[in-house]
Amino acid sequence: MYYTTSGAYRKSKMFIDYANVFLTACVGVMFILILFLRSKSGIIFPLIFLAGGLVNALTGAKRFMEKNKVAGSVLCAVAFVLLIMSVMCFAIVL
Repeated sequence: MYYTTSGAYRKSKMFIDYANVFLTACVGVMFILILFLRSKSGIIFPLIFLAGGLVNALTGAKRFMEKNKVAGSVLCAVAFVLLIMSVMCFAIVL
């Protein structure tokens, strides 16, 4: 691990961790909204894919920062697939 005198590496990892916690909480809230709004939840479903794609992209970036290129590549590929699915769902809903 590479730490700079300003702590930029550690701050970047902490930002990614906090963003992942926030996005995961958002996915949980959106899932509960889908359960209660059943037929009126058309726009929420693509947002779940979008949040999942962002979580995977951030985690992939974190893995690249940790010099774990295989895990980072797999997570970025999964993020790309989820983002494509999100765009497709948005196109269907709108």
